[in-house]
Amino acid sequence: MEYKYEMRKLLQDINVADEHRSNLLGTIWAKGERQTSSDAKVFLEEKFNEGAINEEQKSRLEKVIDDYTIRR
Repeated sequence: MEYKYEMRKLLQDINVADEHRSNLLGTIWAKGERQTSSDAKVFLEEKFNEGAINEEQKSRLEKVIDDYTIRR
């Protein structure tokens, strides 16, 4: 649950357009939880290539993914 609040605030702080926030919030979590953190980062790269996020936004979002990744 903490992820959701942190990510929502970050998306607002880094000025991600409203129309992309919900998609990013849910898809990053789903890919990271059900697949791998690498899949979540690939999704971010796709969004960057589509122009939905810029390089700085992508970098900040990748940091959150890394912070929530549990390495075993």
